[in-house]
Amino acid sequence: MSAIVQPATPAADASSVQDGNVQDGARSAEPIFAAFAVCVTTMNRTETLAACLDSLSHCVPAAACIVVSDDSPELAMRAANAAVVAQHPGAIWLEGPRRGVCANRNNAVRHCLAHAPQCEYVSFVDDDVQIAADFFAVARAHLAALPPERRHKVMLTGGSSSGEEHPECYPLKLSFAGYFTAADEPQCVNIHAAVFPLALFERNGWDENIFFGIEDAELSLRALKNGYSIELLPTLRTRDTLPGGGVIECTPRRYGMSRYQLYCEAARLYVGVKRYRVIDPSLPKYLVFITLYFVHLTLYLAKRRALSSLLPIVRLSNVRRATTAQ
Repeated sequence: MSAIVQPATPAADASSVQDGNVQDGARSAEPIFAAFAVCVTTMNRTETLAACLDSLSHCVPAAACIVVSDDSPELAMRAANAAVVAQHPGAIWLEGPRRGVCANRNNAVRHCLAHAPQCEYVSFVDDDVQIAADFFAVARAHLAALPPERRHKVMLTGGSSSGEEHPECYPLKLSFAGYFTAADEPQCVNIHAAVFPLALFERNGWDENIFFGIEDAELSLRALKNGYSIELLPTLRTRDTLPGGGVIECTPRRYGMSRYQLYCEAARLYVGVKRYRVIDPSLPKYLVFITLYFVHLTLYLAKRRALSSLLPIVRLSNVRRATTAQ
């Protein structure tokens, strides 16, 4: 069962909730003074978690709710992380489900939905991501400029999270084969530099059949299908301090590939099947995707003398569940 180390408190920024807008636990109808929640996922990285929370403490306006969901397997590590969280007033520590990053995010956002009625928007960051001090100010100003009917169904993405030294920021989409590619208009969010309507997660959580890899693209596909839109906001800035897979990338290689590579290829299979069977169903596209996927993957693995990875990738993909997922 999840344990709360420190009770949630509203943000110090009094303007984050408009007077009279929150009644009987209902969310405000006018988000011009929007309040923001942040879900932080962590595992085995106390120092980077501390730096992530420190960056959040410098944000103006402050986040109205910060929830840390901790997937660390060892009790001592969870205790160390909980102690770090306790040093940041208003932040909440939860024991994670330890079933992958999507389940960990859902654990945190469910807490926001249940205990932070003042929040209308939510962001998700891993423990190695640091948020710019003006992150919520930039998001709030942009939302305030939108017509009311658009504010409630828009997702903001800042694109690149490589920091000021690499400021590239351009719209992305998921290609037919399941890779990120440039687009005329954004069709995917960058999970670590994005703002979502919190209400989106009342019915559409992260797909827990994806352990890791392109889960932000899969969520974007479903949200767009349900009438949401994505707007690129280059001034919405974060910095990924450990790009390239983090804890998962550092694990020992199996079957000739890193655990990070295995899960990314598994996710690409799962998302492709779900995309062409459930989200945007098309039998011809599905058959072409499956053919291309296995041809390309087989050639990719053969060049790396890692053909033994093929069956583990299929097993890890949970592809048999793709047609019954939300």
